[in-house]
Amino acid sequence: MGRVTEAAEPPEQDLGVQLMLELQRGREEAFAELVEEYQSAAFSMLRRVLGPHQPIEDLAQEAFLRVWRNREGYQPRGRFTTFLYRITYNLALNQLRGNKRKPLSSMPQTADGAVLEPEDLDGAAPEAVADGSNWADIIERALGQLPENQRAALVFQHYDGLSLAEVAQVLGTSEKAVKSLLHRARTRLRELLQPYHEAEND
Repeated sequence: MGRVTEAAEPPEQDLGVQLMLELQRGREEAFAELVEEYQSAAFSMLRRVLGPHQPIEDLAQEAFLRVWRNREGYQPRGRFTTFLYRITYNLALNQLRGNKRKPLSSMPQTADGAVLEPEDLDGAAPEAVADGSNWADIIERALGQLPENQRAALVFQHYDGLSLAEVAQVLGTSEKAVKSLLHRARTRLRELLQPYHEAEND
């Protein structure tokens, strides 16, 4: 039996784990069911970690191809999403490292589609950037200015509901390091969003 994780249920009760085990036993239809069930989670994670102007669809497809290739060696040591996110996050890191000439923080856009460079985001009046945008857009832009490991830790815990242990597993680090990343990420995010809160309350 698999190890009980902080997800509060044995791994074999997780739908993704069940489908992976069925895939190992030769029921190939289980793979299509995995993709259907979890592709939206992979897309959402990639979009928040990378931003909207990256080849997210291609990366998600590659992630599931790697799930397929690793099916025989798969061991249910936790939720399937942890296994999937570990693969997907590594692909995202490779994408970021191969795209250093276009850092994520330079990609956000205004409502009319103009690209905002980092100095534009830092120097523009909050009311100008917020005009025509909702808070989700503003938060996404702020997330894009966080270091990649801080951004990923925050996304995995806040948006995807992973436990500290699961985030540590995905990032390949310790729970203590994850706590530090989350603290720094939240502190920086508050600093980035404070001018918009103030402008909204004026």
